[in-house]
Amino acid sequence: MKKQMKQKTVAVMGLGTLTRDAVGLSALWQHLLAGAALPAVPTHFDSAGFRSQHAYTVDPQALWQQVLQASWPTDAECYQRLPCSGYGWLAAQEALQQAGIDETLRGQMGISMATTSGGTMDRFADSAAAEDTQYAALSGAAGLLAQLLHMGGPVSVFSCACISSVAAFSHAFERIRQGDTPLMLVGGCDQVREADFAGFNALRAIAPDACRPFDNQRKGMVMGDGAAMMVLEDLDHALARGATPLAIFRSCGLAADGHHLTAPIPDGLVRAMRQALRCVGDERPGYINCHGTGTQANDSNELLAMQQVFGNEPSQLAISSTKSGTGHLLGSAGALEAVLSIKILLEQCVPPMATCQSPMSEMNFRLPGLAHSLPLSTSMVMSNSLGFGGLNGSLIFSHYQE
Repeated sequence: MKKQMKQKTVAVMGLGTLTRDAVGLSALWQHLLAGAALPAVPTHFDSAGFRSQHAYTVDPQALWQQVLQASWPTDAECYQRLPCSGYGWLAAQEALQQAGIDETLRGQMGISMATTSGGTMDRFADSAAAEDTQYAALSGAAGLLAQLLHMGGPVSVFSCACISSVAAFSHAFERIRQGDTPLMLVGGCDQVREADFAGFNALRAIAPDACRPFDNQRKGMVMGDGAAMMVLEDLDHALARGATPLAIFRSCGLAADGHHLTAPIPDGLVRAMRQALRCVGDERPGYINCHGTGTQANDSNELLAMQQVFGNEPSQLAISSTKSGTGHLLGSAGALEAVLSIKILLEQCVPPMATCQSPMSEMNFRLPGLAHSLPLSTSMVMSNSLGFGGLNGSLIFSHYQE
């Protein structure tokens, strides 16, 4: 009988982000600690005719000038035509540098990407005219990164509503655990398209002023764009090359509630969280980065799900939604929130939620203040995502211990 191979331990080696208000994770962290900023009108389309007009959108041209001034690599010459892919490329540069991944190592590396639409539809005609239609596909960002970074491992793209990133993380996690590849670049990139903005306005899902997760006065989500990337590596492979992990990727759970296209219920998230928790034994997270969109239905049902799973522990468990300071990156939201969850684990504090001025009356979890971060003492964190179609996902990360 063939001996079963022992599953690998998956280590987090590098982190990278790009959002409207910050290039790089350190800058974003300081921005969140300061209370973040409110959304504004998008720069790459006219939102004046919409019911809700604000978003957390990157200014592609201003960012490109910043790239040039900072002397970052500019070999991604299609960036100006395909900024969404450029966002992913910039976040990847930060994550790869922190992880110490050189050209030789990239030859073994795979990529698992998440996106809603990749910012593609509005640029399809331009892309087709330039005869580079491969980048007008959802797989364009992943294909571009694999090409520019000379990756030799498996390449996959996931687009399944707002849990796209959790699906991408799950895939990358299994590729390493099963020994298919020692290294994966995983994350997401998205650009708010006018069509997306119009759709969510039509659903009356966008708040007129700000995203207020878990607040009694919450009125909806606020869209955002940008990217977040993470380098994952087989722990033994990382230690053999003398690298030190930032954290350990412990487990993930995926489940559907099969109820309604846009109306969530707690069942699926309960199953996803319990699925993820089964892999960590008796350990429990001390913090959860919630999906927390600031919509009436999401926040109420997410709170119910967490109360079902952590019913005996809510007074000790800290939660927040970092969407209050970054906006909702749709398919890439889970990637950004996974990166920020690890940063929260490393820093042992939760940034303020400046827009949560009147917490929901049924709230029995610990929340950060309006202007003050919340100190933590935990070795494990969880990040949750919910998506249209009743899709749910949960990720767990813990401290690396030598």
